[in-house]
Amino acid sequence: MDTYRVARLPARLRGFALPDTSTPSEGYVEAGDYLVLDEKPSHPTPDTDYARLLVPNLGAFDTWVCTRWRTQRYATLVSQERAPAMARLSFDGEPLAVSEERLIALLGAFLDYRYHGSRAYYPWALPGVRVQLAPPRLNNCCTFVEALLVKAFSEVQGAAFSWDMRRHRQMMIASTEDYFSPVTAAVESGMALVAPSADVPPHPWTLSQGWRSQWGSGHTFLVLDHHPETDKVLVLESNAAFRLDGVGYRGLGNLRDVGLQPPAAWWKRGEVWTWRRICSTYPFRRQAWLKVKARTAAGR
Repeated sequence: MDTYRVARLPARLRGFALPDTSTPSEGYVEAGDYLVLDEKPSHPTPDTDYARLLVPNLGAFDTWVCTRWRTQRYATLVSQERAPAMARLSFDGEPLAVSEERLIALLGAFLDYRYHGSRAYYPWALPGVRVQLAPPRLNNCCTFVEALLVKAFSEVQGAAFSWDMRRHRQMMIASTEDYFSPVTAAVESGMALVAPSADVPPHPWTLSQGWRSQWGSGHTFLVLDHHPETDKVLVLESNAAFRLDGVGYRGLGNLRDVGLQPPAAWWKRGEVWTWRRICSTYPFRRQAWLKVKARTAAGR
């Protein structure tokens, strides 16, 4: 993905469930720039063009708008290096949401952890699952994400949140039936909402599963934020690369070196990856938007 496809709306347009104005309306898309997820020129007749836009605050995350009727154009579609700013869901009214403050506090348990691809130990027990507890303080990408998220959501939600061995196996990608099972587990358990596509810039606190090849060199990681002006992403992970040996922020350093909070103005740092670089490194990927509220750690 070298550029982003963007629709510029000079005035608000009605959104539709399908690329046809006779289908149910999904509300209005206000004037502004929007990421294009799909295009259908000359559809369903030569008189009209449609585009599917990323509009998270409409509820369905995406909607179709008519961009042309005969010679009249309602939107301009362009390709550009910078993604448009995306509306952010607050999750304030979401009963299953957890606060970012709780997640950041839990990161303290991973300060002394080192990365190990095959040996993994958890800092605490998980509900419905028997896991090996530290010491030694070793983990990998999958076990870090599971330990952090399941601990936070189970603590806050109690009986409303369920976890078991099937979900644990999904986090470990134990079956070849679903190579994106960590994302599936997060969505099915209620921790997250499935993203409208694998290419859209991540929402704050996104769980991503990527593969460098089909299906080799897989990696599970979190994206705490995306900075649209620079396309930089704040990646939180357990890894043995990118200035890490354990849990930390990609390119910035381990938690034990930089602290729990990400460095200020992280998007200005040259060693921080862009979303386009993530996409090219992991051409096979999926993402889910975690239900995290009261977000301030990324400094944006």
